[in-house]
Amino acid sequence: MHKRFEHKDFEKKWQEKWETGKLYDVTERDDSKEKEYVLVELPYPSGNLHIGHWYAFAVPDIYVRYKRMLGKDVIYPMGFDAFGLPAENAAIKRNINPREWTESNIEYMRNQLASMGNAFTWNKTASTIDPDYYKWTQWMFTQFFENDIAYRGEGVVNWCPGCNTVIANEQVLSDDTCERSGDKIEKKKMPQWMLRITDYADALIDDLDELDWPEFIKQSQRNWIGRSEGAELSFPIKTEKKHFVIIHGKGRQSNEIWYKTLKEKLESLGHTVNAPDLPESGIPNIKNWVETIKKECTFDENTTVIAHSFGTVAALKAIESLSNSIERLVLVGGFIDPEFKDKQREHVFDWKFDFDKIISNVADRRVLHCVPDHAVSDKQAENLANALKVAITPIKVHLPHGDDPYEMSIFYHAYESINVFSTRPDTLYGATYIVLAPEHELVQQNRDTISNWNEVETYISEATQKNEQDRLDGSKEKTGVKLEGIAAINPANNEEIPVFIADYVLAGYGTGAIMAVPAHDERDNEFAKKFELPIAEVVSDSEKLINSEEFNGMNSEEAKVAITEKVGGKLTNTYRLRDWSVGRQRYWGVPIPIVYDKEGKAHPIPKEHLPWTLPEDVDFKPTGEPPLAKSAELLKRTEDIFGKGWTPEVETMDTFVDSSWYFMRYIDNQNQETFSSPAAQKDWLPVDLYFGGAEHTTMHLLYSRFWMKALHKLGLSTYSEPYKKRINRSLILGPDGNKMSKSKGNVVDPDEQVDRVGSDAVKMYLAFMGPYAEVNNYPWDLGGIAGIRRFLERVNGLEEHITDKESSESLKQLHKVIKKVGEDIVELKFNTAISAMMMFLNQAEKNGLSSDSYNSFLQILAPFAPHLTEELWSKNNSASIHSTSFPNYDDSLVKDDIVTIGVQINGKLRGDISVSPQATEEEVQKAAHENQQISSKLEGATVVKVVYVPGRILNFIIKNE
Repeated sequence: MHKRFEHKDFEKKWQEKWETGKLYDVTERDDSKEKEYVLVELPYPSGNLHIGHWYAFAVPDIYVRYKRMLGKDVIYPMGFDAFGLPAENAAIKRNINPREWTESNIEYMRNQLASMGNAFTWNKTASTIDPDYYKWTQWMFTQFFENDIAYRGEGVVNWCPGCNTVIANEQVLSDDTCERSGDKIEKKKMPQWMLRITDYADALIDDLDELDWPEFIKQSQRNWIGRSEGAELSFPIKTEKKHFVIIHGKGRQSNEIWYKTLKEKLESLGHTVNAPDLPESGIPNIKNWVETIKKECTFDENTTVIAHSFGTVAALKAIESLSNSIERLVLVGGFIDPEFKDKQREHVFDWKFDFDKIISNVADRRVLHCVPDHAVSDKQAENLANALKVAITPIKVHLPHGDDPYEMSIFYHAYESINVFSTRPDTLYGATYIVLAPEHELVQQNRDTISNWNEVETYISEATQKNEQDRLDGSKEKTGVKLEGIAAINPANNEEIPVFIADYVLAGYGTGAIMAVPAHDERDNEFAKKFELPIAEVVSDSEKLINSEEFNGMNSEEAKVAITEKVGGKLTNTYRLRDWSVGRQRYWGVPIPIVYDKEGKAHPIPKEHLPWTLPEDVDFKPTGEPPLAKSAELLKRTEDIFGKGWTPEVETMDTFVDSSWYFMRYIDNQNQETFSSPAAQKDWLPVDLYFGGAEHTTMHLLYSRFWMKALHKLGLSTYSEPYKKRINRSLILGPDGNKMSKSKGNVVDPDEQVDRVGSDAVKMYLAFMGPYAEVNNYPWDLGGIAGIRRFLERVNGLEEHITDKESSESLKQLHKVIKKVGEDIVELKFNTAISAMMMFLNQAEKNGLSSDSYNSFLQILAPFAPHLTEELWSKNNSASIHSTSFPNYDDSLVKDDIVTIGVQINGKLRGDISVSPQATEEEVQKAAHENQQISSKLEGATVVKVVYVPGRILNFIIKNE
């Protein structure tokens, strides 16, 4: 029977008692219990909870409460992701400080969160705007900087004129507009702070296999990272013949494969090469080495010197003694001091160089630093580059210290070439032209050589105005311009081929250049036909090579490797993913903890000066210039600590940085010595179940996984993956079936609903809308929430149905519902769990139930309706219902005496039979034949097969005579 209640009489009362009694606080880890870390995405404090927040936080609370009742040591923390543009824009609109706006919103939101009555672990909380929090964000950034994970680079960035700041690639929509402001994105070349997420691309893909995540989430991340397997190939630009000098390192000889391969490659292009064997290679004497080099090698204005390891020292000494200049110097794994990473090495040498003379003797100087390098430190490479007044060029190598004999990244710097990535190196003999992206750096570098520059420049201007989607549209007519005066050499057959620019090639994918194989690529074929270019078929229908010299008859997969090796290429991968741009030219964010000395060199702020707090003396209205650049206090602080002439970094961090590690701070939020201790991480990580929104599948999830992996690499994280299991929730629509918006007048205010029907009813209705672990759209139904309220009123009156003579059927139904609800909660099928309880309630009202069964029913309902069940429980019990154990079910009582099985004939349902659950297939078939309705359909037919799914379906496959 319905027994009305006033939810306002007890909901707030119990919320306050749970809080003052610290019922849900977590202190020391209880090792006697199995841990369960349940996480929901920390909200942005907009100032008002919408119904989506309720769906995000209140429904997972059911799972949390159930796990606690099972005896798990559960942590369910909550915090605030409080930096970012929305608060800054709101503050600008209201002419107040963003901190004032944000903190008032947090306070308001905390009160609303309390109205949910959730089992939040509020003593494990964090707010990203708290200096005690962002101190550690900054400290981790300094660790990344010192270990070359964070770096200051220059490149083309996405500039949003509406936000007046750079945004990440992931925040640009497919139509090249900003996801936040809707403004058209402008491409600008400017300095930027980056994180090397691309170094972790393979791990970010490969480690997905072990995660208990829905496949569609994994695939979204794979697609976003966009790994393609193929080869890097180098197409030399046709030039006049040059001269090269190759200088080997200590303990080496010129006939070793590294040097020999490079020599043969250069000579095959018609260049001359000196590669002397230097005396006493194992114990080098620098004077003897230099004398040998000058005696056996030619140095003129067409000479390029390529030196490796200790050979770089000899090369520098030889060049400083020249009376003439040379064209280029390429130093691989070089150094100018003996302070090596692996061991101290002594050489009879004073380690003095005349760098002014070296710089005057060679204009084009390149310092290639291997990543990784077991011998030469980053500092050594930096010292060499600074001495030569050039930037370091990091090169990714398969073997450390540049020892890979086929390391194309080294070859690429020996001569001007076009580097391409191809997934089909087996078709190299069919490459009849090269296409560069209009933005490719080689185009501008060769503008003086390109005879039709005016035409080229016009095309570049037009192409760069198009968005990527338009440029990739395969249905559009191909356009492009030939670079007159530029030609490339196909490295497979040494044939000269033309070079074009075309907008269907993008600078941001691969190398920004492609080898065009028109016989085997549709886009290339259309382009070739339009520009009347050769089309050479090199792979037959049977995937065997043709017209490919010695590779004819080889299958494609074998040829990919063989042809790549022949031309000195490198099998590798390329990725759609780009390094994460984290610098923002706005105010309300974490200040980047970097200062610059008088020479402009970047230095991390030491730990003792962290947090590097956000200054208050700032006009934060966006002008395109970072607001922190206007802070007198920030500049004075910098000079007071570091010295006159030092300047602060004035950019703030992307707010996705703040949310990339918050789950680690929750578990150790009072620690003043570190961001999260190894002991706390060992106790609680990884997160067991992470609930979130589908909109964060490729940004937040990817960034936080990268952050964890970077910390793990540095020995700062116990684990390399943050979340064992991830669930994306559905979307709640307005009552009209449309996405909620104020303009449509279909927004559901949860405060109004709580006031009308109570927190328990709102939570249960949201849980009842559909399976929580399946992404779907659910319209809000006022009739549905009223039905849930009526159910709770019937529960309120259930005590009146308690009897001393409970039927065996009622007891069996209770144990079945205990089993069903527990299983459904684990599978996040809260809707079917509620349905089962509704069915039991019907049974209990009809047949009565014992006081023990009544208590058990309240306990299984408690995770769903925590306030009402606590109120009813407290009438006869002093302890909280939420401190009790979830009831156990009796196996013997949940088994059915009879099950109903559907009987099909050729897949069509023809009737059903009732049998024992233990019946054999033979007994089930016999029962089916004894059923007149079914047997009449089988009469005169031949049964050719029987399919039996025990306890569910019997299917006769027949053919009629």
